[in-house]
Amino acid sequence: MKVVFFRHSLLNRGGDKMIVTHANHLVSLGNDVCFMTSAVDTVFTLDPRITITLLSPPHKPGTILSALTSMIAADLIIADIIPIACCLFFRNRSKVVYFAQDYDESYYSSLFLKGIMRCCYFLGLALFRIPVIAVSRTLADILKQRFSAQVTVAENGVDTTVFFSDPMPNLIAMKGGRRALLILSRGDWRKGFDCAQSVVHRFAETSYIPFEIWTVGESCVGLFPGCTHHHFGYVDEEQLRQIMSSADVLLYPTRHEGFGLMPLEAMACGCPVVTTTAVPYVVHGDNALVTQIENCQMLVEYLQELLVDDTLRHHVTESGRRCAAQHTLSDATRQFAKVLTGI
Repeated sequence: MKVVFFRHSLLNRGGDKMIVTHANHLVSLGNDVCFMTSAVDTVFTLDPRITITLLSPPHKPGTILSALTSMIAADLIIADIIPIACCLFFRNRSKVVYFAQDYDESYYSSLFLKGIMRCCYFLGLALFRIPVIAVSRTLADILKQRFSAQVTVAENGVDTTVFFSDPMPNLIAMKGGRRALLILSRGDWRKGFDCAQSVVHRFAETSYIPFEIWTVGESCVGLFPGCTHHHFGYVDEEQLRQIMSSADVLLYPTRHEGFGLMPLEAMACGCPVVTTTAVPYVVHGDNALVTQIENCQMLVEYLQELLVDDTLRHHVTESGRRCAAQHTLSDATRQFAKVLTGI
């Protein structure tokens, strides 16, 4: 079977990681796998048997134009952004599969852009009946209820051979007795980095606990004034495991998630999580401390509670490990390949 992953770019986000993982698994099963994309700049390792076709011109309008005009020689064409899936449908019809890693409306705060995404969903799922693979049951339910979509679930998972408790002495020593709050730095509005800044500011004003900020992802130097801040940038999975294993808590104030891979990776590393109800698998007081979206004051209180209560921290950490063990990457890749075969 020839499978083409059609997307604008292949970078360093959780969604990119899952795309690469599925592509590597499919090629290991003997499938012919190709990426059609405008840019490849990723820390994730692609199987050398995967081919890459670079789109031209290399910008978003060029990607849209290519999706609209290209008749692609493949058995299945997978797009994980709904406008791209709709554009591909015009020339490729039944070959197109929408891999829903989130609800694309959530990427935007603008009502105009949200409206465009809603129209694309209606066109692609309700009218064109493009089949959908969703990364969580919560996301699948949204697409079924709003657009009567044909959805099969293939949940994301964590590779527990890569993500496990592995604290590094140099990182522990770097803290100097302070608690390290790990935060994902990403400008995407739905990830809630602005909320994280607000939480840190309030925590610094009200807490007596000595702490410092650790960030991974996009550059954010100078955005936590008055705090000791270490920015690690984009890191590979080994480095991320060591950072998560050495941090004291992952603060993840996301506004919307299709699945939310980073909290699960933190759980596997024994790093307790403070997050929001946007993450579908978290249970407050069990595998994480969870508040309503944008409730910064409760996030501050939960950070304080988690860092001072050893019994609670131990319970959340151990429940988090069990949660990670129930969502393995091997199960995710097997299910994804099975669903594609069915389609």
